[in-house]
Amino acid sequence: MDAVGIIGYGHMGRMLMNGFLSSGALSTDEVVVASRSRTSLDACAAAWPGIGIAETNAELARRCRLVVLAVRPREVREVLREIVPAMDGDEHIVSLAAGISLRDLEEAFPGSVTRVVPTVTSAVGQGTTLVCHGRQIGMNDALRVEGLFSSVGNVMLVEEEELAAATLLSSCGPGLLAAVIEELADATARASGLPKDRAVMLTTEMVAATAAYLRETGAAPA
Repeated sequence: MDAVGIIGYGHMGRMLMNGFLSSGALSTDEVVVASRSRTSLDACAAAWPGIGIAETNAELARRCRLVVLAVRPREVREVLREIVPAMDGDEHIVSLAAGISLRDLEEAFPGSVTRVVPTVTSAVGQGTTLVCHGRQIGMNDALRVEGLFSSVGNVMLVEEEELAAATLLSSCGPGLLAAVIEELADATARASGLPKDRAVMLTTEMVAATAAYLRETGAAPA
């Protein structure tokens, strides 16, 4: 009953589960996964022997204390209709879906709810995961989910009204920065004759080193 359930084994669900398990934050006997795709479930079971597999979302809800919704925003309400009747109200629902507010979650489920926004860089244990708790959250539930997501990078607590702006930086920002890296490398290669792959490597290392310098020295970007 104290297991962690992940509903959805697409890119985000797979990335988070790999991070939780690879970091040692969870073991396979503490995780249950459900997905509409049988192929995805088979791939999950093959990659992580001993992982719990639920045939339905409702079954997962009955087996887990913490339930992570790693499905598309348009699927969240349907999933909630499936799992809430199987719950006793003491569980904790964590939604990764953009556009589904805490109010939406709390209208469907009376217990602890949290919105979480990971980032693509969570795949390598870097970056910041945004966490926004609902009104009914208990201290233990809050600490548990914050500790779990800290295994795939930093965690920052935000208010819901801050979430959209913070997401632009933490979750959309890597795409923008990657485009800047690409353009810098391209411009350098065109102007100098430096091979493109070496220009990309140099630019990527420069960006990583600059970020490390700012973080470790506390220097302002200006």
